[in-house]
Parts: sequence; structure tokens; C-alpha cells
Amino acid sequence: MRVWGPGSLSNLGPGFDALGLCIQHLGDRVEAWRIETPGVRLVETNGPPGSTIPSDPATNTAAVAAAAVLRQAGASYGLALRLHKGLPSGSGLGGSAASAVAGAWAANLLLDQPLPKEALVEAVLEGEAVASGSRHGDNVLPALFGGLVLVSASDPTCYRRIPLPAPPAIALILPRVEILTRSARDMLPRRVSLRDAVHNASALAFLIDAFRAGDWETVGRWMMADRLVEPVRAALVPCYEAVRQAALAIGAFGCALTGSGPAMFALARDATHAQQVLAAMCEACQESGVAVKGYVTAVDLEGVRQL
Repeated sequence: MRVWGPGSLSNLGPGFDALGLCIQHLGDRVEAWRIETPGVRLVETNGPPGSTIPSDPATNTAAVAAAAVLRQAGASYGLALRLHKGLPSGSGLGGSAASAVAGAWAANLLLDQPLPKEALVEAVLEGEAVASGSRHGDNVLPALFGGLVLVSASDPTCYRRIPLPAPPAIALILPRVEILTRSARDMLPRRVSLRDAVHNASALAFLIDAFRAGDWETVGRWMMADRLVEPVRAALVPCYEAVRQAALAIGAFGCALTGSGPAMFALARDATHAQQVLAAMCEACQESGVAVKGYVTAVDLEGVRQL
């Protein structure tokens, strides 16, 4: 089986550990086949220059999620996996989640009686946990199901897909700065003010309602209203403020970090506008002395799938 695990944007401003969006074109591929020996064996891993891909099946998200599916199904055979990473580590684009869902879906398709995606939530969360240190679903569930997913931060098996009328185009940059998820989580404050907590709660409520309505101006406003997480993590991205101002100056609805960064995204009117926004973001990044790659993408409504 050959499977595509898509990348994803997470947090989207005030939705820390609770909101994620599946995106097109960027992701990981897994090839899998049955072997007689029980367990999961990684026969090859490759990825972008500088990628750090665990070769131990016990710490590789694709292998861990695949093994969880085999245990869940009571399979007597094992799997061999070949992992092709398209997403660099520490990018903020859900690289560990993309591998986890691809590994789980490949294992599932090789079962005698494949399970629906809803039955694989525990398996993909288990895979994600070995990379991030916790079971959070804001990348892995959008990558599994596609589209926009709201997930409980305290119980990631509780989730809801949010319908999106006419999703906008997305300009996405990846500055050449590595930020590991665990490190970016460790720097967050353990206590916040009541005033900021209430502000973020209302900002997330407005953001979800605006997504449902397809009101992209309002989405853009509230995805830039986070007071708890993004202001702290922005310090890790030297070009953050310059990129955000450049995107807004050319008419983007909003611009924010995705996940722990350094990737940043902006919402645009259409693909043509997204190209213009992307050019402005890349220029601002380079003028800040940071090398960058840029992409125009869109919402992926399907999620993980067979190739």
C-alpha cells in the first residue's frame, strides 16, 4: 500500500492544542507491505536535507501508529514500512502527525477487514505522542479526517469537524529556523491572567463561528488575537513581525504562526492573491536575514488517503 499523510496548520491563533486545518500539497508518504514476523520494521527512511527521522520503530511516529493498528485488529502478521518525509522536523506543519496518520492508514488498508477512520483515532494519537510527548490532536486529527477539526485539549478523542464554506487560499512560508515542539511547549507560561484567559476563550468562539460562516475577514481578525501562546513563541522567529505586517499590507485577511512555528501562514482571497501575499511574506523574511521557502496551498478536505 502507498499512502499520503497530509500536513496541517494548528492553533490558528487562539486555538492552542484545540484547532487544526489540513492542507494540500505538503505531506509524507508511506509504503507498507505485510511480513510474516509480527511487529513493524522500518526498512528505509528519507526526507529533506537536515531531517532527523527516528529509525527505531519504537520512536518513529509512522511505525508506532501502524503497530497500534495491528494490535487493535489482533493481526498475527507484521508490516514493513518505507517512509518518505516531505515535511521537515520542527516546521510547525504537523510532520510527526503526517507520518503517524500515513503509517496507521497503510496498516489499516492491509487488514483483511479495514476499519473506518473514526476507529483509528487512538492509534494516531499514540503515534503523535512519541514525537511531542503528549496526546494532542490538533495536527493528527485534521491530517486523518481532512478539513478543519476542533478537538478537546484535555481529551483528544473528543473532536468535531467544522464545515468550511468556500475555503480561502493560503500563503505559507517556512523560514529556515528549527523549533522543536517539546522546546516550544516548555517555554510557555504555566499561569496566565484571568483577563487573558477570558479574552482567548471569546476569541476562539468568534473564530469558530467565523469559519463556519465563511467570514474570512473575521477569521483573520480573531486568528491574530491570541494573547497566551503566539506572543511567547513569536520571539523564536526573528522575521515574525515583519512577515505579518507585509502580509497585511497587501490585503491578507490575517497572518499567524502555525503550531510552534517557524512556519507562518496567511489567508488570501484566491490563488492569485495568495501568490502576491506569498511574495511579500518571503521578501520580508529575507530582508530580516532569514532564508525561506514559500508555498501557495489550500484546505485538504479528504485527509489521509491511498495513493
